[in-house]
Amino acid sequence: MGNQFLWKDSDGVNRWHDHKQPAKEYPAGVEKDKRCGSNGWATGLKSLGAGVHFSQVKEFRKDAKQHGFTGVEFSNDGECVFTSRGERARYLKHRGLVDRDGGYGD
Repeated sequence: MGNQFLWKDSDGVNRWHDHKQPAKEYPAGVEKDKRCGSNGWATGLKSLGAGVHFSQVKEFRKDAKQHGFTGVEFSNDGECVFTSRGERARYLKHRGLVDRDGGYGD
């Protein structure tokens, strides 16, 4: 017996299937970063603590690029956005910052 997947059919009843649920279609006009789901990293992790003053954004973008950070971006208001846990950990170490609320793998 192969893998079994439980998902709700169009009639509203949960049933076991031998294939994954078809991809969910989003209505036109719904932006990718506005979608909800269990993937917390879908839109990136935003950090005010690792952020900078908005007047320093260009400088810190350049610095991050020079040091090889591909998963670190700064919004125009100075908020730091990480696209992965690994890049977040590397960048925080690079800046001498510590996340006291981070998990075991952080």
